[in-house]
Amino acid sequence: MTKYFNNPATLDELKHQYKHLAQKHHPDVGGDTAVMQAINAEYSERFEVLKRSQNTAAAEDTTGRTRATTESAGDFIQIVTTLLNLDGLEIELCGRWLWIGGNTRAHKEALKAAGCRWSSSKKLWSWHFAEDGDKWHRGSKSMSQIRSKYGSTSFRRAGEADTLPA
Repeated sequence: MTKYFNNPATLDELKHQYKHLAQKHHPDVGGDTAVMQAINAEYSERFEVLKRSQNTAAAEDTTGRTRATTESAGDFIQIVTTLLNLDGLEIELCGRWLWIGGNTRAHKEALKAAGCRWSSSKKLWSWHFAEDGDKWHRGSKSMSQIRSKYGSTSFRRAGEADTLPA
């Protein structure tokens, strides 16, 4: 039984719910440390269950459309925590990718250190977990095409002007 998460069926849904919980309960945005630790523990448990499910489905998929993952729960927790510590950022979750805009110039080196990449065509920073064997290449899709295909939720650090709804 989950206390904080609303029965996500995929890793993408789990990450989406975690992002909203972190935005609300992270200590750096005025939340409680104990609550955030409980959220992180529950996220890790749910992540492992969904990861096993995805990897099993990938092993059984003869078309190759479902891919196994080596990502850990801590990878996403770490990047969300890093981004919440940086003021003035606008963070958007599209599928498994984070797109970062806003006042990024002041945080350029921190974003690079966190594994984010600059997209000159989109004028945004991006982050996603790079699976072993994946090759990075420039995509030709616009942000509106990406949002249309994968959906989009945005947020800013709590307490900043224009905080977007969950």
